[in-house]
Amino acid sequence: MKWGLAGLAVVLIAAGAVLIWQGSEHRHAEVIPWGLLVPGYVYFALVATGSCIVNSIYTVFGYKGPNKEYEKIIKLGVFFSLASLIPAWIMILMDLSKGPLAAMSMFIHTKEGFSLFFQPRSAIAWMALLYMIEGLLLLVELIYFIRSEVSEKLKMMKSLELVIALAVLIASVLVFSNLGQVFGDVMAIPAWYGPHMAVYFIISAIAIGAAGQALFVSLFARSLGVREFTAWYYSRILMISLPILAFVKGWMVINSYYNPASWEAYREIVSMPTFYVFDVFLLLVLPFIVAIVAYYRKNMALLILATLLLVVSGFVSEYHLLIYPQIAFIQSYLGEAGHVHYAPTEFEMMMFTGSVLVYIALLILGVLLLPLKPGEKPKTLYIFK
Repeated sequence: MKWGLAGLAVVLIAAGAVLIWQGSEHRHAEVIPWGLLVPGYVYFALVATGSCIVNSIYTVFGYKGPNKEYEKIIKLGVFFSLASLIPAWIMILMDLSKGPLAAMSMFIHTKEGFSLFFQPRSAIAWMALLYMIEGLLLLVELIYFIRSEVSEKLKMMKSLELVIALAVLIASVLVFSNLGQVFGDVMAIPAWYGPHMAVYFIISAIAIGAAGQALFVSLFARSLGVREFTAWYYSRILMISLPILAFVKGWMVINSYYNPASWEAYREIVSMPTFYVFDVFLLLVLPFIVAIVAYYRKNMALLILATLLLVVSGFVSEYHLLIYPQIAFIQSYLGEAGHVHYAPTEFEMMMFTGSVLVYIALLILGVLLLPLKPGEKPKTLYIFK
């Protein structure tokens, strides 16, 4: 079974690498500046950083569950956060460059000799740096939790655990803030411009990150004896976060109504049937109802249903928010001269699919190689021993 999964992971990585490489080599200019890869990047970034905030309930605020159930799943949660950063990294680097090797030119200058450089006035450059910091901190946190399983001395160093956890939480908040700035400072897109994007990203990250982490943890809940706790705990997070997300999204739409420039984009979004299907019903209404029932019944099947709805509709929602305001801006600029239509190209789809395949492979390899369950001893990879 393990060898079969390992073989599957290798095949997925190989297939993903080929798709990413071929897609990046043959892609051409799209109708809009930021196409499919940008919503993909934002989505996985929200999953990763939202999962970090969910983890902080245990690592920073000390909640362990009625019978310390959280101790059994915390390593799974930290690893999930770390793995979810990888597809976000791949997509944004591929979108900002002309190929996998060219992506390094964002950080390494070779035109007049080899040198490292950084543009502090670029919010995108800060995005890359902050994700690098968050990824390294998550790796440190994962190593700590794994090694503390076999080191009683390390396990007793609670102050070190808290310092690492606080650093991860602060990095996550900085990532949210900067992500909101990347879009909120774009004056050319009135639907994005303003501080509301940071608020929206924070709350949507908590909901989507909790949903993604719940799906991952649910694969191990039975064997760890935490099925009821998992259903109860994650359903409660969704019950709290979804009404807040609904308020923020509703406020963004209503606020744009009184801003003619912004309303051009939101009118495009709210006029589509898919907005009411995905952004309203499948993202906010149905998962909230299902989560309530799952919470009171401690029903794992209902939790999985709610999280699946959130994971799928969450991506569609981000796609709507990031794609259609660009279309509205270009159409307003052209006036009656032409109609703008955007659909992801086959090369964008190749890079997106390849990134997702690599992501799935990393989750499989992490489960196979790392001691993520309580009581497991490190057997592979020296840094975890």
